[in-house]
Amino acid sequence: MTSAPEKNAWTYDGFTGGELDPARWRIMAINGADGERHQYRDRNARTRTGDGRFELTVNPFSRFHDTDPRQNNAKQMYQSVRRFPVPAAGELTFEVDMAVRTYGQIPHDPLDAFGTVNLFDLETGVVLNAAATNDTLYALVERLVIPGVTRPHEHYVHRVVLEVPTEPGREHRYAITYRADTSQAEFHVDGRLAYWARLPVPVAGFNAGMGLFSARDLSRYARAEREHGQGATGRWGPWQITTGVR
Repeated sequence: MTSAPEKNAWTYDGFTGGELDPARWRIMAINGADGERHQYRDRNARTRTGDGRFELTVNPFSRFHDTDPRQNNAKQMYQSVRRFPVPAAGELTFEVDMAVRTYGQIPHDPLDAFGTVNLFDLETGVVLNAAATNDTLYALVERLVIPGVTRPHEHYVHRVVLEVPTEPGREHRYAITYRADTSQAEFHVDGRLAYWARLPVPVAGFNAGMGLFSARDLSRYARAEREHGQGATGRWGPWQITTGVR
């Protein structure tokens, strides 16, 4: 009989200060196709915090690129300064409330404007996202192409629409758990299991993230179809981390 894991939970950030804590969060940056370092920062971003939530508004989005998704998709994104290790033979859970309201979003297009709860591991390229628009919640499992880490044929992205009703600005409780013994990720929304997936490689640790995106296919849509004045507001917090060890 398998014993239940001993769990330890703590709050990573309760967003009680008057500004985002630089010891906990920083703007994410990544090398683009041009070899330059690019920050996921939009000049139209406005932020507010201090009431137990961090709020980010970008309206309209202004960070666009015609060929490189790394310079296009993330309008503004924050990553945790800390990387959280996965307990050996145990589990790691990230839990946070998120509310998303989009402006000018193409209805029922999940990639036109959305907010995210992100988990990612740059040592394997694995990404786990819970995402929300005005009308849709979905889970994303992806393996990025990272030079020296993954090869192009190892890249994949899988999006699954979740059967969870939502509306503009509605807050949901998201929890993403990774289990080391099975390499399985579980997505819970409002306390119910909504999706699970088994990852192709084991992951030793994750960074957390939160951000606003627009990610319509660059090869399929012209700039005018991707940049049409849309924007979004996301609100997150508090972030709770739970480890379980058997």
